[in-house]
Amino acid sequence: MNAFKACALGFAMAIAIMKPARAQEELLVWVAGEPGSTNVYDKLAAAYSAKHPDVKVNVVKNSSDLFNPALVPALSSGEGPDLFTFGTGPGQPAALIQGGLVADLTPYYKKYGWEKFISKAVENVTSSSGKLWAVGNEVESTGMFYNKEAFSKAGIEIPTTWSELEAAIKKLKDAGYETPIGLGGADKWPISHIQSMLFGRYAGPDGLDKVMFGNGSWTDEPFLKATEKLQQMAKDGFFGPYPVGTGQAETMDAFWAGKIPMVYTGTFVISQGVQTAGDRIKDFGVFQMPPLEANQKVYPTEAIGSGWYIRKTSTKQDAAADFLNYMFFSQEGRVTLLNEGTVPVGPLEAELKEAKIPSLLQDMNNSINQVRANGTVPAYLDTVMPANLTTVTYDGLQALLLDSMTPDQFVQSIEKEWETAKKAGTILAPGGIAK
Repeated sequence: MNAFKACALGFAMAIAIMKPARAQEELLVWVAGEPGSTNVYDKLAAAYSAKHPDVKVNVVKNSSDLFNPALVPALSSGEGPDLFTFGTGPGQPAALIQGGLVADLTPYYKKYGWEKFISKAVENVTSSSGKLWAVGNEVESTGMFYNKEAFSKAGIEIPTTWSELEAAIKKLKDAGYETPIGLGGADKWPISHIQSMLFGRYAGPDGLDKVMFGNGSWTDEPFLKATEKLQQMAKDGFFGPYPVGTGQAETMDAFWAGKIPMVYTGTFVISQGVQTAGDRIKDFGVFQMPPLEANQKVYPTEAIGSGWYIRKTSTKQDAAADFLNYMFFSQEGRVTLLNEGTVPVGPLEAELKEAKIPSLLQDMNNSINQVRANGTVPAYLDTVMPANLTTVTYDGLQALLLDSMTPDQFVQSIEKEWETAKKAGTILAPGGIAK
């Protein structure tokens, strides 16, 4: 090599060494939570950035009293988070969507094939005007939590028909359990969990859609029958002699202590159960409420507390969507979520084989997967209802259990409030994604 070529090569190498590496694209993510806390999103952010060294995911957590007031001004300024969590109930996303503050996620829904994971029930609260606006965060489901030892001593198998459940209630009463099914009725809202399940069972997904987004009425026959069933269960002693006498906390303490054999509640109690029961957690299980009538389908319940949105003015929408896809729809992300106690939307058969989760959550997911093909219904109707209807519903449910209101009066009262909310435009906007 001559001197000129050697000099040129050395100069080129020096330029290459001096040339700065491509700057990382920083993705700013806001999550409601306590500052400084470590949660699953920190782990997912680190794992994603390791796979995508050109993207640095910065997760910022703030408590709700700081997060909520700061969000809209930050989004409006055009300098807010690229990706963030927010509510999905009536009125919450509408302000962001109508204000032009959030991006349409439908192109990503189609690009990544999210339709395989997002159920109709979740789609209804994360979409409007034919577009997807949010990806559902942690999924919660409800079911019948039970004490395996109590069932075994009373000679009870998991009931698969209504008559078997009635027989189980009788055996538990004979065994000395004054309250076969704990309800936490003093707090009102726990009753709405079983009401939501009953409404869903009798009306089905289509029947609920008809009244929530169409011209149906809460006075229609399925909702009246569901209300009659709830009141009859109370009269038959399913919930004990004082169904509104204790709140959720007291009820769950009694359940984990083995004093109440069953509780109809949601997956949000599992972490408390693991802490409270310790090694005894294996003595508890979960099953789906059996059909309440002949030929009735079992529709598992599903609810999301919040959704993930992308800021419309963000220049990093593609990166934000790719991170969303990794977190909630990749095998690695979904297993990570499960291992940290967060249940992602959609079927979980493959993930459950790999994840290490509490046995109660495994039971819940197994019971849901057996009937998921039937379709799902909202687990918490109160979270997708306008405030005026929720108030009347809570009071009415207590009145039903105390036999101081008839089922017909109950459905008439909520229909009246529903019509008021419809006229005021405070009900949930019709969901569905244009295919």
